[in-house]
Amino acid sequence: MGIVIGPRRLSTLKWLGLVLLFIGLPTGLSVFISFSIPYYLLHNAALANELSFIVPIAVFALSSYAFHNYLRSRSESPPLVRRRFVAAVSLDDDHPIDDEAMRRVEEGLGFVDKDTDEYVKLLAMLGIMNLRSAVARSDRNLYLKAKEYLSMAEEAAGRINVSEETKLLMDKLRLKVEEYKGRFIF
Repeated sequence: MGIVIGPRRLSTLKWLGLVLLFIGLPTGLSVFISFSIPYYLLHNAALANELSFIVPIAVFALSSYAFHNYLRSRSESPPLVRRRFVAAVSLDDDHPIDDEAMRRVEEGLGFVDKDTDEYVKLLAMLGIMNLRSAVARSDRNLYLKAKEYLSMAEEAAGRINVSEETKLLMDKLRLKVEEYKGRFIF
C-alpha cells in the first residue's frame, strides 16, 4: 500500500478530452454566438467584432476556473505534473524513520486538499512514522507529535467521509498510541 502525495495524474488523452469539453467547447460556442447574433441579426459588424473578442475571453476564464475546480475536487492533475509516493510504513518495525523522509511527507501535506481521504490518510501515516521513530529512539516529543497527527486526522475524518482503509489505518495508530502511552507519559 502506498500513499500518493498530491493529485493523481490523468492520461494525456483524458486530459485533452476534458480540456476540450470544459474549455474548448464553451469558448468556441461563445465565439460563434457572440459574432453571429450581432452580425447576422443586428447587421452590426463593429459590435460583432468587439463582442467576439470580449465574450470568449470571459468564457475562457470562467471555464478554465471551472476546469481547475473539477480537477481539484477529484484530486487529479494534468499529465505533466509530477507525483510523489510514500511507501507504506509498518509500526511493527523497530528502526526509526529518517527525519528527512518525515519532513518531505509533512511538506507533501501542502499538495493535498484538506477535504479529501488522501489528506486524512497522510496525517495518519505521519502519525505512524512519528510513533515508530518515537519508539525506536525513546523520544517523547515524537510521541506527542504522533498523538497530534492522530487528533488532526480524527478531526479531518469527522468532516469528510473516509475510506475503510483510512479508518483501519487510524484505528491501528490509535491502538498503538494507547499501547505506548505508559512509556512516554510520566
